[in-house]
Amino acid sequence: MVYKVPGVYVEEPNGLSLSIQTGETAVPVFAFEGSSTWLGSTKAGVTAFSSWLDVVTLADSNSKSGLETDLLYQSLKLYFINGGGHCYAAPVDTLSALVPALDDVTLLVQAGVKLNKFMPQVTPLCKPGQALFALFDGPKDEMATSTAVGAAQGTYPELPQAAVYYPWLTVPGISTDIPPSGAVAGAYARVDRQRGVWKAPANVDIIGATPRYKVSDEVAGACNKPDSGHAINVIRAFRGTGPLIWGARTLAGQTDTWRYVPVRRLFNAAERDIRMAMSMALFEPNSAPTWERVRGAVESYVHGLWQQGALLGESPQQAYFVQIGLGTTMTQTEINQGQMIVKVGLAAVRPAEFIVLQLTQDVVPG
Repeated sequence: MVYKVPGVYVEEPNGLSLSIQTGETAVPVFAFEGSSTWLGSTKAGVTAFSSWLDVVTLADSNSKSGLETDLLYQSLKLYFINGGGHCYAAPVDTLSALVPALDDVTLLVQAGVKLNKFMPQVTPLCKPGQALFALFDGPKDEMATSTAVGAAQGTYPELPQAAVYYPWLTVPGISTDIPPSGAVAGAYARVDRQRGVWKAPANVDIIGATPRYKVSDEVAGACNKPDSGHAINVIRAFRGTGPLIWGARTLAGQTDTWRYVPVRRLFNAAERDIRMAMSMALFEPNSAPTWERVRGAVESYVHGLWQQGALLGESPQQAYFVQIGLGTTMTQTEINQGQMIVKVGLAAVRPAEFIVLQLTQDVVPG
């Protein structure tokens, strides 16, 4: 544009403009088995709920029979009581096929379905790069000794993208024990909203229910630091307090990197947000100007995390790094193949010690 008159002019360039928005971190899908007749004709596929009113309305329009003992219905009730928001319900037998189409889902909730049905469905969904986290129910029966704890821990997989909670819960006026995963999912949503996904969902109260069994110090210790690494997070009631979630360990307790729930979920959230923004670079020239725009957007995003207290370190250099470029994250061959690779390091556990994410976006060769 040629300017002939003195003044202030604003131009809007047509080049790539990137900014990374923070997405939802606690959107669960609840698994259920075929007995939930209150879902009506929707139970063959995915059902979405935005509030407890949606659940009640659907039940009123179909069947109120058996709601007191329906584990999905009661799990959803505790989920919303404990601070949950938008969520889904899906049949456990087709969970692995249905969830990939739900691009906002971040949590997979067992909600009382049989472990031998839930585990094969969620294990392939909880692979690296999927940014999904599973909440398993602990044993329904009491674990009174450390030996019983060890036996129970052996039934769960080595999975950094999952956590187990015990014991099951009781609700006044309800004769059926309720699985803990729904209430815990609600607590996750509440903590994420109030404090951030990087805050451990531990020492957090469970509202509207109490633990079915009292957990002793011996059992709690065996659950928290097992030899197998398959930690079970307990829900305990102490004198003068209500029930509290008393643990935040994943099923990969033997690894320093992914031992803790908030670390794994923070990286899930960052990976999801960054990957979503990088998709905007599809078909852009795989060249230095594009790389610089991507680097700037990612750096702005992780700097915001550091300012909010999500990352450790007294300076940005101690808290994170972002790398992209020829000879740094990509070879010429990878560039020619249309791959744009970004490395992001975040000090989520200890200062100056980074856990590294590597994200690849296909772009046109150039």
